Amino acid sequence: MSDRSMYSFATHYMLQKTIYKAPKQHQCNRSILQYNMECLDDPCDALVQSINYGRFAQGTQLVDGKVVKGDSSGDVGLFCRGLLSRLQCEYDDRFVVRSEESVDSLVLTKDHHASNDNEQQHQDSVSAVVTVDQNGIKTTIHADQFAIAMGNESRPLCNTIQVPCPIYPVKGHLVTISSSVDCIYNITLPNGIGYAAPMDHKVNGRRLYRLSGFVDFTPNKEPDQHRIDALVNAAKVHLDDDVEVIDASACHRPFSADDRPIIGPAAKFGNVYLCTGFGSRGWSVGLGSGSLLASLILGLPCDIDPEPYLPRRFGARYF
Repeated sequence: MSDRSMYSFATHYMLQKTIYKAPKQHQCNRSILQYNMECLDDPCDALVQSINYGRFAQGTQLVDGKVVKGDSSGDVGLFCRGLLSRLQCEYDDRFVVRSEESVDSLVLTKDHHASNDNEQQHQDSVSAVVTVDQNGIKTTIHADQFAIAMGNESRPLCNTIQVPCPIYPVKGHLVTISSSVDCIYNITLPNGIGYAAPMDHKVNGRRLYRLSGFVDFTPNKEPDQHRIDALVNAAKVHLDDDVEVIDASACHRPFSADDRPIIGPAAKFGNVYLCTGFGSRGWSVGLGSGSLLASLILGLPCDIDPEPYLPRRFGARYF
């Protein structure tokens, strides 16, 4: 990404967050979050309820001390592995996981159909995806519908078929700490710099917490010690000084300019859908976003209003 693109995105993002405030947009994020948590809590959902993923927190404690229910923390990797295993058992050979391959390219074709005046019209569509394994062997997989849900890699892939995908990699930090303080809530850190999420397990009788925070517009992926120290010091306000750092890392998260996921049909193609731009909330809105995406692809009603998440909200070129 060019420096100009990064600065343009950073300006747009900060305007949305500071000057415009966009309370309606934040309400949209809360609505999909609430739907997601209802999915996790639904006792009738045998598939999700059968997954042990270390869910622990009983809500989020805000800066003013109030606790908001309907939030949780969990082991994302454990959940994803459990979900894949359950889907494979449920759908057998109809659900195929190609974990040792990466996406190489998309194959385009032209669809021919007659218009009202009987003239032939042409519309591009994607007919296949080409994957490549660790040995460089490529495989072409044909399908009717395609969903691009690759986080930060969504935009480069979309660029190959000239589909606008307005997401950008924004750097965030993750720190795992232990503390003798045993809290059952997610904690909003002072000055809103991030969150402390209690984890399900303990080490030597001490609760583990995952700290996450900061939004840095930089291509640099290396952890910043000043950011790490700031998160740890902020956590000490709630967890006392008895805090031990277990590990720390930094990563690029896929953000959209208005801080909302991008879910819906891509421009130019009738069979390509985007599902990306979750920022730091992939765990929090994953199930809800998947339900919305499936509803759009299948043409079924959904409890989530799709309009706030459609790519076309960014302008005519995204239709």
